Amino acid sequence: MSEAPTKQETEIPQDARDKARELGWEDGLMESALAKGFSLQEIWQALRANVDGATARQFLQSEGASFVRPDFNWTKVPTEWGIRARPADPELGLTIGDLNIGTYGDIPDVWHNRSEIARGSYPAAANEDMGYTIFDKATVWADCVVPLYEIAIRDRWVSATDLPWASLEHLPDDMERAVCQVMTELSDRAYFQGALLSGWLPEISYGYLELKLFLSTVIYDLSRHCEAFRKRALSNGGGLGLQAPTDYNRAAREARSYAELIDVLFVQDSVLLTFFKNGDLFAQNQLERDMYALCARDRQRIMDYQIERLKHYLFKLPERREEQNLYFVRGEHRMVKDWADPVVAEPLAVILGGGKDKIEAGRAKLQEFRKLQVHEYVDNLAKATFFRDSLNPRMKDLLES
Repeated sequence: MSEAPTKQETEIPQDARDKARELGWEDGLMESALAKGFSLQEIWQALRANVDGATARQFLQSEGASFVRPDFNWTKVPTEWGIRARPADPELGLTIGDLNIGTYGDIPDVWHNRSEIARGSYPAAANEDMGYTIFDKATVWADCVVPLYEIAIRDRWVSATDLPWASLEHLPDDMERAVCQVMTELSDRAYFQGALLSGWLPEISYGYLELKLFLSTVIYDLSRHCEAFRKRALSNGGGLGLQAPTDYNRAAREARSYAELIDVLFVQDSVLLTFFKNGDLFAQNQLERDMYALCARDRQRIMDYQIERLKHYLFKLPERREEQNLYFVRGEHRMVKDWADPVVAEPLAVILGGGKDKIEAGRAKLQEFRKLQVHEYVDNLAKATFFRDSLNPRMKDLLES
């Protein structure tokens, strides 16, 4: 009885052998390729590509010719499988909050991985340190960042088309100069804060992805504010004014930790929110009213984060409560110093008074407005369970006036 043909011999069809003979493949070369682990499909690919016999033989004799079959280890990682994220609110769609289910919703108090691993994925055997420096949830986190991110991308606006630029009308020269000076200051402050936060964003580890996404919207919002204020200064026959004071910016720039930075910015975020919420007091036209209202909506999200982050921080690290006073002292001191600068105070007084010749009446109104800003600032601190036992004397005088 003749011996049955081997499995390899039966798997090589005659048309493949004919094609190989045409290309000068020697007998047994295809069997050799199969023995090295190449599939018949791969041999066919070589034949259809008209690889000649000499080239095929040289490749099979090289060290790299052994075929490594896939082991599909990536299908065996112990991540949670079978997840089906669904929108909790169909009108909002699938939000980042909806993704925080099962183990994927576990946001650890300390994130140990220093690479750019996506939270919930399985780490590779070796990873490079990507230079992150902030790994503690208590330092940066606030639960509100999850919905605030969705609100921010839903409520985004475009200064070029969402503000009625064609509606601007001529203002008296002293009023236009005052408005343009205020716009110069506001544009400077928005630009600087956005740039400063951009520098800190890479320091926060990937474990707190939702916070990083939210801060990205804050940076974008501040860029849009900078743009809108600059446009207003240059759109009605005026121009940019004198550079705003930089003492406050310097205090923020010199922050040595994220907690210090955010505490210093808390002061400015609060007083600016009060300003924008009361924009009707300063607006000279509908465009400015609309602009201040849109900025107030954006700034409210920043303040919501500020309040909840500080509250979370103090709850998790109560031993750091007194330390925060040092940072707020710094921020308050620089803020009242800015308020006393004529570049900041005089244009606001001119606007509130209705002209340079009515600046004294404007100063009285500005005094009342500063009192409101301090009152709301103290209220915002209270919402964060923080009560200043050493409020800046100038701010304290305003409250008691």
